[in-house]
Amino acid sequence: MVSKSLLLLACGAALAAAQTVVWNPAANGVVPPAAGEWSEGANWTGGVAPGAGFKAVLNVNGAAECVLSNTVTIKHLVTGDNGPGGVLRLAAGANLTTTDWSGPYNRSSLIIVEPGASANFQSRLLIGQQDEPGTHDMEFRMNGGTVNVETFVRVGESFDDTNVVPHIQLNGGTLTANRLEIARGTADITGGTVLLRVDHRAEIQSFIDSGILTAYGGNGSIIMDWNSRNPGMLTITAISGDLPSPEDPLIAQPTVSGPGSEGYFTTESVQGKSVWSANNMLYFNLADGLFPIGAPVYVQVEYLDVDRGYLTVTYDSNFGETIADRFRLSEIHTRSSRVNRGGFAYSYHKFENPRFANRQNGGNDFRLQLGNNNGVPFKVASVLLSSTPFPDPDFEYVLSEPWLEPYTGPTKDFTCPKTLVGKVMTGYQGWFATPNDLGDEGWIHWGRSSSTPPSPTEITIDQWPWIDEYEPNRIYPAGEMSLQDGRPAYVFSSRDPETVQRHFRWMRKHDIDGAYLQRFVTRNNSGYYGASEFVLDNVRKAANKEGRVWAIEYDVSSMSNDPNPFEVITNDWNYLVNEVGILDDPRYLHEDGKPVLFIWGFSVPGREGLSLAEADAILDWFNTQNLYLIGGVHSSWESNTDWFNHYQKYDQLLAWMERSLVDLNSQKTRLNNWGMKILPHAWPGFSWHNLYRLEPDTQYTPRAGGDFYWDRIYNAVACGADQIFLGMFDEYDEATAIMPMSDNPPEPHSAWGKYIDNEGRDPFWYLQLSAAGKEMLNDFRPLSSNTPAVNAVPLGVHGGDDATIHLGTSNVSAGLDHIQPADGITQGAFVGGHDCRTLAVGSYFYFDIDDAFVDGADQEFAIEIEFYDDYSGTNIRLQYDGADGVYTNHPTTIIPPARGGWRNIRWRISDGLFENRQNNGSDFRIALGGGNAIPIRRVSVFIPEDRGGALSGKGPALEFHDGRLEWPVAYDATGWRLYHSTTLKPLSWEEASGITIGDSKVHYEPEFLEPAEFFRLQRPARD
Repeated sequence: MVSKSLLLLACGAALAAAQTVVWNPAANGVVPPAAGEWSEGANWTGGVAPGAGFKAVLNVNGAAECVLSNTVTIKHLVTGDNGPGGVLRLAAGANLTTTDWSGPYNRSSLIIVEPGASANFQSRLLIGQQDEPGTHDMEFRMNGGTVNVETFVRVGESFDDTNVVPHIQLNGGTLTANRLEIARGTADITGGTVLLRVDHRAEIQSFIDSGILTAYGGNGSIIMDWNSRNPGMLTITAISGDLPSPEDPLIAQPTVSGPGSEGYFTTESVQGKSVWSANNMLYFNLADGLFPIGAPVYVQVEYLDVDRGYLTVTYDSNFGETIADRFRLSEIHTRSSRVNRGGFAYSYHKFENPRFANRQNGGNDFRLQLGNNNGVPFKVASVLLSSTPFPDPDFEYVLSEPWLEPYTGPTKDFTCPKTLVGKVMTGYQGWFATPNDLGDEGWIHWGRSSSTPPSPTEITIDQWPWIDEYEPNRIYPAGEMSLQDGRPAYVFSSRDPETVQRHFRWMRKHDIDGAYLQRFVTRNNSGYYGASEFVLDNVRKAANKEGRVWAIEYDVSSMSNDPNPFEVITNDWNYLVNEVGILDDPRYLHEDGKPVLFIWGFSVPGREGLSLAEADAILDWFNTQNLYLIGGVHSSWESNTDWFNHYQKYDQLLAWMERSLVDLNSQKTRLNNWGMKILPHAWPGFSWHNLYRLEPDTQYTPRAGGDFYWDRIYNAVACGADQIFLGMFDEYDEATAIMPMSDNPPEPHSAWGKYIDNEGRDPFWYLQLSAAGKEMLNDFRPLSSNTPAVNAVPLGVHGGDDATIHLGTSNVSAGLDHIQPADGITQGAFVGGHDCRTLAVGSYFYFDIDDAFVDGADQEFAIEIEFYDDYSGTNIRLQYDGADGVYTNHPTTIIPPARGGWRNIRWRISDGLFENRQNNGSDFRIALGGGNAIPIRRVSVFIPEDRGGALSGKGPALEFHDGRLEWPVAYDATGWRLYHSTTLKPLSWEEASGITIGDSKVHYEPEFLEPAEFFRLQRPARD
């Protein structure tokens, strides 16, 4: 039996062996310079043209050229197989398939593919594979056609003989393979395209760098593109000469046209520069071949920033044949709006996939157009094009699509991301945008039109933003509006990372645990459908930097008219999870071990386009994703009995703008019976006079100095909820924002409109009430319906740097060490899902602050601890090394309510000394009384921003011109003020009066007091 098996195998191998025929046309009377036809059997040994299963060999010295012009399938094609192989030409109409490895072998030979020919190598294509004595040139040349290689193309082996030179020459056509390997030899591209199924750009670049892969014989440039030109493919092309670069860009000139025609322009001199002046359009036509088809092109436009208008740049793209394809808007752009700042500005654009086939009007390739230009001509000083991005920080940041990369910076953990219990969370719209911010989409949510600057007619907000703590370079003039004190009015953009971090810092300071990021998903504003995600990225970063938590809240209002809302929202969620990686973020909020997702709007009036069946399908899908689901519904949801089954698909329910404690109690009872929780909504008031052009006090819920807000907070706690939703944090539109507003807004329209104000309270009053509400929620403040007095609300921790230690079996320390003297010995533990420490001996937790963090006596600090609240009859006190003693007692003693879960408590001190005078060189201690069993997992010390950790940089340098001091007006808008002194003594500095503002500068004319007068810019600290 064994012998028969071996025999059968041997027979099978014999049957699989290829029949070899050799090209020898001389036997048929065909000699050079004539060429012979592949298909003529007499040109081959044995008199048979090779076909299926054959090995075709070209190795007869001096043989006439072989021409293939028909369809042939063989096993092997080997030219130069131990003898010079001459030339094999695949002519138009040829269709060659080989089922095993093929190519020019170890002697000089040439395979040429002409336009109209095709070849399919189902295995490898090998050019030069053995080291033989002598000089041998093995070449595979494409003048056109298509060649597909199922595996890889390899040029040469590691030969010792430098006379052996394998080569690929691509003059046209398309060569497709998995990989291109150049072990020994060269490749050159003068036309056509190489498509590789594997992204090995680094290896291809190494071939370019070493000079073995060239373009135009070394006089051109290789272009590589992964995925954009051909999805899932590495596209390699070439151009003659060097690619335009930011260092050596292509300088474009507009196409000349006659007066009155589209694109007509004149030339003039402005501010010492020659400019093209056009009504609103400039056309440009590029010479052929300057950029490879489909490779990205970057554009810099230098224009005069006078009056207003919005620049769009459209280009002739390679996406298709429609009008929209020929006038495709630049996919990425920055600084596209004229905002009347004077001087010249630079706008940057990316053309993702250009064709530049002269298909725009007049045979042009791209067009600049200025819309809404107020009749003021468009003046352009230069237009530059490059194959690589221009080095502008904002442009480079936008191009990077930062939301697609996980956050890798420092992460703070100041509130537990594993539970909702005991938390106050806020809704964060993040929807404000301005011209020339990172999104570059114009005015969004500040006014009625993205292209029209704010004015009393256009403005749509009823709270004016308090700007004092924003970055001066991240605020934007609100058109020509002025504040009531005459200063220019400014607003912010939620697209700027520094701005969103400022908002989250306010949350941290005032003990708001985090934010639900509102997400109005549509086919136009989701990253899945190609939109930018700056706000999402900003929120993720800010939550990490400020130690807050965050989660997504879908507002389904945006999908009311979509034919398939299920598709839109599930595509978006999959994108957020799989592409952006939101659930991998350490600050994403969880409950019951599941990521939290909030969905607001099903069954809410005005969203009738979303049926119960659609809502159920969406919730059923989300329930398969292992999520903790919160639903946001109308306050009268208990009357919607048809929706009861839908409501029970959530884990928790929020009734929007509920006012009645009786109704809250009823809702909570029903939800508890369904095995669900209630999420009460606390809101500060309501107003939309400017949005809907209403007369004052129409459709208006007054704030009553915070009484209305406190009543909502009281109801939330009184009904027995274990968490509160504060809404909203930043919605100035409907005046539900709890973040600071200004008491110095512009004048409203004379016929309608109104701005609410702080009614004599601090701009942070509603954040202070929020912090007091959290204390009441967690039983650190007595339940009371009376609004706290101004002097009885938490001021918040400081917003600057922190020194923090996370306690456990192994402590993690950053500027703060845990010391263990004899009366404070602790041990590691694991409680409530966290590492922590508990007392083993004594009554104190001792801590030592890094001396570099302490900068002198009588300093302000805030100290926060996170402890597990499950022990009754205990108390917690802070005793610190202060100006009044080594063990100064803070007046506030905390009596934990023993409700379970991790809780934060805070103390502020103004006289910290911290000279290591407590036991074993400590600076402060946490005294535990009445049981001493309380676990502590974190202790943090915060300092004011002006001593470290400020988001803003230093103030600007004062300049002296024409007898006046000057500085940028944006600094004045963000709270920087001029102070003067004649002695430089600390208490001698006074704010200067008599400043004037003009030409984007603040001016002050000194009196030059004797003997000397000193000046400085300072932003008074609120911290």
